[in-house]
Amino acid sequence: MNPYLQILRPHNCLVAGVAVIIAALITAKIFSPVSLIAALVAFLVCGAGNAINDYYDIEIDKINRPKRPLPSGRIHPRNAMKYILILYSSGIFISIFINIYAFIIAAFNSVVSYLYAWKIKNKGGIWKSLTVSYLVASPFFFGGIAVGSPTVTIILSILAGFANTAREIIKDIEDLEGDKKFANTLPAAIGPKKASVIAGISIITGALISPMPYLMGILNQKYLIAVSVADIIFIYSIILLKHPGRESARKSQKTIKAGMIVALFAFVIGIF
Repeated sequence: MNPYLQILRPHNCLVAGVAVIIAALITAKIFSPVSLIAALVAFLVCGAGNAINDYYDIEIDKINRPKRPLPSGRIHPRNAMKYILILYSSGIFISIFINIYAFIIAAFNSVVSYLYAWKIKNKGGIWKSLTVSYLVASPFFFGGIAVGSPTVTIILSILAGFANTAREIIKDIEDLEGDKKFANTLPAAIGPKKASVIAGISIITGALISPMPYLMGILNQKYLIAVSVADIIFIYSIILLKHPGRESARKSQKTIKAGMIVALFAFVIGIF
């Protein structure tokens, strides 16, 4: 894969774009071309956030992920920063053509994702995981506000936030060896066992409130069935962490990612 594409982590960016479109569909009840513009903004800002994260993580990734574009030398850091600024600027500029609220969110998320990579991540603790979870959950809010009111999609943002908070904590357990030297993550501060308990609480809380969109009449019965499957996958991800370590954390966070994809599917079929 081209290193400039790889550094974006395009699969994650596509998920963000799809989340925007789904949220717009739920809000407007019909497809709106504006949602495609909003999805492009989400893709660009998400990609910039991923790239700036790698920019500040070069030394850590030499231990944890040496094949990534920056630690492997396939992209020079100076060129990476120019690329990142173009991505941020493009996303913010395009958001102007949606509405003022979309512009504010795009600019705010750009600042937050930069600050996360620059400062927040290294300070560690639960705020690190919560910041990432906000950024991952915000496409649902962004999609709603792009076509009208975000009220309906707030609950979807909350659900995504709980799942991703757990995944971020578990990813930190996976990367504990490298992070101990450079960042004070939650597992580094309190130990992987206690961190896995917090991740489990986040997953279980999300599973408990996942029926709410159905109970509130936002999504239909098909959503309830599909999200139940996602909940089973999420619970299984916690079972995998019975003995938290690098390998079990790797399997667990990948399982959560699969659960998030199923949950996205649940949101889609729950609209119609």
